[in-house]
Amino acid sequence: MSAASIHSTAFALILAGSACLYLASPRQSLLRVQRRKAGFFAAAFLFAAWMVWRIRLESSTAFFATLAASMPLLIALPSLAALKGRK
Repeated sequence: MSAASIHSTAFALILAGSACLYLASPRQSLLRVQRRKAGFFAAAFLFAAWMVWRIRLESSTAFFATLAASMPLLIALPSLAALKGRK
């Protein structure tokens, strides 16, 4: 597996995990979903991203890369929901 496909897969999993984490929050405004399922899937996706990055990176580096990649998404998703609510 090439490095580009590993990083692309990890980023896709982080995007899915961050979206599920946003949907699991009690005050989200995009959709009304069951928070327990969304929280479980968020944990599963973020754990999978960490496991994918462990193929190429050391464990601690993969963990902090997962955290660092999810931070902008966790900031952007509520902002996008607020922009959607304005229109």
